[in-house]
Amino acid sequence: MKKLFITALAAIAIGTSAFASPASISSKVSEHFTASFSKAKNVSWNSSERFDKVSFMLNNEKVFAFYDTDGELIGTSKTMAFDKLPKSALENITSKYLYPEYQLKDCIEFTTAFNEKNYYVSMDRKNESVVLEITKGGAVSVFARNRK
Repeated sequence: MKKLFITALAAIAIGTSAFASPASISSKVSEHFTASFSKAKNVSWNSSERFDKVSFMLNNEKVFAFYDTDGELIGTSKTMAFDKLPKSALENITSKYLYPEYQLKDCIEFTTAFNEKNYYVSMDRKNESVVLEITKGGAVSVFARNRK
């Protein structure tokens, strides 16, 4: 499960997944999605060998849902405002990853199928991208580091 979660998050951070039509998505995923997100609008399906990704609008927010190959929900993600992160995380990040050397790219809230929340912040600088993982309690760790 952890590998699938990490794979899903890596896809979010890097933005890689292949397009798939709703017909290529399993009926279990489709049924679970419809039951869980009945008010979803502008639904778009994507698929890879490891997971299915559904992007949609819900309550005027862009949301992504991730399902494993067995059709079980891995979790959901949505963009959030950087200043809504836990205060201790904001202090840590803004003192360690100084602007303008580091440019904020994305700030994402990821909620697992078990309703556990973590936050992911991606930042770019001249020769690398860094993705930070922030716990609900505000602990910050490097989730991924990629050279450009």
